[in-house]
Amino acid sequence: MKEIVLGTISFILYMVYDLEQAGAISYRFRKITKSFFMAGSVMLVAATVMLLWRTGILQMDFGMKQIFFLMFDILFLGLLIYTLFFALPFEKTYVVQDAHKTYDKKMYALCRHPGVLWFAGFYFCLWLAFGTKPLLVMAIWFSFLNFCYIILQDCYTFPKIFSDYGDYQKRVPFLIPNGKSLKRCLDTFKESR
Repeated sequence: MKEIVLGTISFILYMVYDLEQAGAISYRFRKITKSFFMAGSVMLVAATVMLLWRTGILQMDFGMKQIFFLMFDILFLGLLIYTLFFALPFEKTYVVQDAHKTYDKKMYALCRHPGVLWFAGFYFCLWLAFGTKPLLVMAIWFSFLNFCYIILQDCYTFPKIFSDYGDYQKRVPFLIPNGKSLKRCLDTFKESR
């Protein structure tokens, strides 16, 4: 399935991008690797749309089951986009690269990798809506690759990129939120109003 291959390549690009950011790949390749995150994201979206198109899902009539799970799909997609691009202070995160401090507010107080939860929710809700085997394979495989990606980030690249990542690991759960992290997440949302 070419969509699975394309999605797999996207995660390889993400990992290479992070390895370069952590200094594990020669700095002279920065001109090439600096676009890998965006390229990987475009490839992942393309792989998903291609699979939906190829399996005929985009042309089918939607019943109540599809509408129900697609509402959750939209919720998870919105949470993913918010978490990756809007929950972080944009200027410090994507423009000024000399701060190198973790951000532990809002979604990033909930757990260290909240995007993984929303990502898996998005793909599994797609599968629940339409029930095709290719969507199940995509949901399992892409979620597994995303999990491998965050293991690389948590164990290797983020401790090298962020000077206070060890403290952040002690304060915030890895992937599964707990009562304390949920309270801190909600409190930081209230503070930002």
